[in-house]
Amino acid sequence: MQICGDCGYIHIPKAVSFYTGLSTYEQLHKPAAVNPAGAVSRAGTQEQPGREFHMAKMAVDILGRDNVQVLVYGAGSSLDNLHIAKLDAVRHVAIGDIMKLRDDAEFIDINKPASRKFPVVVASEVVEHFRKPRDEFAKLFRFVENDGLLVCGTSIYDGGKLAHDEYPFFTDHTSYYAPQVLRRIANDAGYHIDFRAPLIADGMRKRYVLFSKSQHVMESVACYFGVELYAPSEIAHPRRPPPQKSHQAWRPPRPPSPST
Repeated sequence: MQICGDCGYIHIPKAVSFYTGLSTYEQLHKPAAVNPAGAVSRAGTQEQPGREFHMAKMAVDILGRDNVQVLVYGAGSSLDNLHIAKLDAVRHVAIGDIMKLRDDAEFIDINKPASRKFPVVVASEVVEHFRKPRDEFAKLFRFVENDGLLVCGTSIYDGGKLAHDEYPFFTDHTSYYAPQVLRRIANDAGYHIDFRAPLIADGMRKRYVLFSKSQHVMESVACYFGVELYAPSEIAHPRRPPPQKSHQAWRPPRPPSPST
């Protein structure tokens, strides 16, 4: 691993970046997995919405517009486009990927320059596969309207010991971002940025990273989370989040349990 001492970016150049070893048929017909919290896998199926659906619905709700077009960037095997298309405010859903896996939605070849822009773009578990983040974020940004909203889902490096962190050791993870890294990428591209936490795992390193060139849109993000406690995900009833590490030393210890 190569770690930038300035911004904390972690580059994993020897990782093998790939989407999956499954065939197209296996991708589309594999059964949904169930995680320990009782929720289905993050990838949507024909019957069950997954994480990309909730990311897209959140973005559509934040924008508060009708006839919205949505791009699911790097969709892979997820069928969340089917559920996103059923939202009242959504007019059209397209799938962007490096290869065409199916015919149930308009296909956007992300190997090519963006031919048009979308009000909502969602990219779940995609940006950690970027080998050249500045170049690949620039390519991703070109699909977003100037007053649109991009939502990326990824885990964020908190500066802790990497030996205790599983995320950078996944076979196909080539980039691991500290908040300052994504802030620089956003600022250099003329974007505002925000981080919001879905309550997905005990470690709570997962974030939805929201980008927009519009200050009005980012104010709408703030107002959305003035009402909602956390970003929506595939887990319907999240467990209580862990305490804030940076503030825990200032909190009084828990009182002992009453004796019986």
